[in-house]
Amino acid sequence: MFRMGVRASALAVGMYGLVACSKPVTSPDAARSDDRAPLEVSMAPVGRGAVQRLVRATGSLFGDDQTTIAAKVAGRVEAVYRDIGDEVKPGDPLVRIESTDYELALAERRRAFEQALAQIGLEALPEGEFSVERLPAVERARLQSENAKARFERGQLLHGRTPPSMSDQEFADLETTWEVAQADHRLAGLNARAQLAAARTLKAQIDTAQQRLADTLHSVPSGVRPAPAVSESIANPVRNYAVTARRVSVGDYVQVGAPMYELIDPDPLELRVKIPEREVARIHAGQRATLSVEAYAESFAGRVERINPAIDVRSRTFEVEISVPNADRRLRAGSFAKLAIEVEREEGVLLAPRSAIRVFAGVSKVFVVVDGKAAERVVTLGQEVDARVEILRGLADSDTIVTAPPTELTVGTPVRSPASMKADAK
Repeated sequence: MFRMGVRASALAVGMYGLVACSKPVTSPDAARSDDRAPLEVSMAPVGRGAVQRLVRATGSLFGDDQTTIAAKVAGRVEAVYRDIGDEVKPGDPLVRIESTDYELALAERRRAFEQALAQIGLEALPEGEFSVERLPAVERARLQSENAKARFERGQLLHGRTPPSMSDQEFADLETTWEVAQADHRLAGLNARAQLAAARTLKAQIDTAQQRLADTLHSVPSGVRPAPAVSESIANPVRNYAVTARRVSVGDYVQVGAPMYELIDPDPLELRVKIPEREVARIHAGQRATLSVEAYAESFAGRVERINPAIDVRSRTFEVEISVPNADRRLRAGSFAKLAIEVEREEGVLLAPRSAIRVFAGVSKVFVVVDGKAAERVVTLGQEVDARVEILRGLADSDTIVTAPPTELTVGTPVRSPASMKADAK
């Protein structure tokens, strides 16, 4: 009896446990998703606005004018007057070559010129048209020719009398003397012209020697800015330069053509960029542009100045020059720069706040609100406009987005705006 009671009790307990185990169990996570409180997030409908379209490129900055000062004459460097970084104006001296040899060469040419003038009977070289008949040697030959002619004419009268008062031989001598005098007159004229030409050659050699002597002093060239491509006045038509390289020192011997200084005109600078051929219809002279460089956080203003009319057949690009004002000399020639050229302005573009975009593994996503819960949309981004980003694909005008999603926000999380939370509290 006792054993049968124990077995009955154990069987009852086993059946109770089996029944208990067969009851459905509710997941804790599922319970939390059903009853968790909405997350407070900021929301806003998708908006539309205007976008300034840009053509972007990269390039290097160059001086508006860059020049190399090379030696005009050979010689030893006597003095240098400027160094790297100096601001210079047209006419400022840069370097001087020893001038003693050139002074002596000039003096030699002058002595030879004076001797040539003395030989033809002049104190100074005549200018313009000049008759050699006025020269002493030619005038002497002319007078001798005229005297021989007069004697010949008198002899002709005497020889023509009957009977003749002069023999045939004497008359023939007078005629020959006159012909010789005429030939001497012509020869004197030719000699005078040759001597005058030689004197003029010596004068040209003097001018050359004077120029070579002047060329021993090398100065900043006088440059005038070309007219801009767009119709605007030039604030400063005369170029000012800065020294970017000095390649000589006192005592160096330089040959003709040896580079001694390199100068640039640093204001304005030119940014030269290559633009793809497909953009040729969108780029025009006078368009505004902005550029940035590594050295500064802010951007700098520029303007499209010149456009190459030819396309490079190898790269299928065309070159564009951007004029960049640089009065404060903050920008440096040779710097790498990123450029954005303002082209057309487009209205009615779909925009979202930059803070609403989440990027992971190169994929851009936005949280939208659907039936009070967060949903995720993959979007394709376009151009940035201040604090907003153009949405090319992935959103519609009817969508409401989470403008600043918190880190704990996930897909399916109930969300509410702060305004509705306050209304419920009241």
